[in-house]
Amino acid sequence: MKKRKFIRFLEIVPGAVTWSALVLPIIFSFFWPAAVATFVITFDLYWLYKSILMGYHLVSGYYNLKRDLKVDWQEKCQNVPKDNLNLDCRKIYQAVIFATYKEEIDTLVPSFQALVDSDFPQNRIIVVLATEKRDFQRARENAEILKTKFGDNFFKFLVTIHPDIPGEVKAKGANVKWAAKALQKFVESKNIPLEDIVVTTCDADSRLHRKYLSCLTYKYVTNPNREHRSFQPIPLYSNNIWQAPGFSRVIAFGNSFWQLIEATRPWRLINFSTHAMSLKTLVEIDFWDTSVVNEDSRQFWRAYFRFEGDHEVVPLFVPVYMDAVLAGNFWQTFRNQYLQKKRWYYGVEHFPYVVTESLKSKKIPLLDRLIKNYRLFEANYSLATSSIYIAVVAWLPLLFGPGFQDTVLAQNLPTVIKILAGLTWIGLLTSMAISILLLPPMPSGYRRHRFLSMIYQWILIPFTAILFSSLPAIDAQTRFMLGKYMTFYVTEKKAVTQ
Repeated sequence: MKKRKFIRFLEIVPGAVTWSALVLPIIFSFFWPAAVATFVITFDLYWLYKSILMGYHLVSGYYNLKRDLKVDWQEKCQNVPKDNLNLDCRKIYQAVIFATYKEEIDTLVPSFQALVDSDFPQNRIIVVLATEKRDFQRARENAEILKTKFGDNFFKFLVTIHPDIPGEVKAKGANVKWAAKALQKFVESKNIPLEDIVVTTCDADSRLHRKYLSCLTYKYVTNPNREHRSFQPIPLYSNNIWQAPGFSRVIAFGNSFWQLIEATRPWRLINFSTHAMSLKTLVEIDFWDTSVVNEDSRQFWRAYFRFEGDHEVVPLFVPVYMDAVLAGNFWQTFRNQYLQKKRWYYGVEHFPYVVTESLKSKKIPLLDRLIKNYRLFEANYSLATSSIYIAVVAWLPLLFGPGFQDTVLAQNLPTVIKILAGLTWIGLLTSMAISILLLPPMPSGYRRHRFLSMIYQWILIPFTAILFSSLPAIDAQTRFMLGKYMTFYVTEKKAVTQ
């Protein structure tokens, strides 16, 4: 009973802190406006520093991406020294699990075709189509089409049907766990060692770069602590980037850029969306958590505590191409984008788990546990508050502070805020330039103004930051705080044919 009360307290903390941070500046603006103004200036200086720092890491990440895409990973695999630390690349099998629910065949076919186009030997690729029983008819039809078209290309093509199991959250984690267990049975029936199987979990729209599996193989066999590692490629939401509306494109690039930035800081990196682990590792940690919405980031924390802190994510500067949010019309796209972000920001659900496990895990250095807890808390707090602080809170003392308008600080505050906000465009211009460099070729039939829209779309940043960062983060944290727990929301994938 006491444990449950403590967990419930931890569920309340992030949302309560966020709402306090949003309400207190309004209250203080009435009777202590100078303090609010000083805090805002300090906060903006901090975000100017972060903007410049993230711009540097974004450029570094882009450089690493372009560098690694030039590498012949197959050749590097063939030249791996044969010693006790390395595995034999020729014995490694790559298993790819595609989790699908309600996706149409037009979304799945390009993802499978990307595997066929891979430079990794197809006779060592195992594909698992992980479907849901509650979408049985569509799943069966899709599986038949994919088996007919691609079944002979791989070492094995498995199709799993995940039933509704009481106690599980209806989410990707439960589906891929069921699929991975079926994969384990198949592998054991072939007497293949579990450590020779590397498993990548994908969404239905994930198109792996042709060098991804080879790069993953090389990074895996040459890492002496491979069984305590996850491997994270760079998600680029560019499959349909030319067709998506401006706000969706800006958010898609922002998602990709954040992963590029984090990949240059591997000590901070956490599993996101498509990622890989060895099958042996998955068996040891009991696959995926079936009780959470965001199974990808929870996977990092489960491995981190299971291995007593000896778990890290290895960045792979090779992309996996995914879809930007795109539905049948503008407003449905707008709604789907908000719901997707709210699901992602429901990652606040990990906070009670991480805190309680940290308290139990005495073998992990205290400083490491404290840093991990701080970063998780700060990330959720910043998502919910930063955009609002920058855009709104700065003006509260001028609006509500009695007599504050006559002070020197008040008269200089607008100028200072505008200068600091202007300087943050250094990072924004960097993002703009990198986005142009990462664009796929423009489809035929598009005019020059479509390319220009890829540049001026960045003026939407202040709006998208509030509408699709702060608001869904506040929404998710508030629901968690009130005990209105979320379930998984599948973002509509609208395939685009060229």
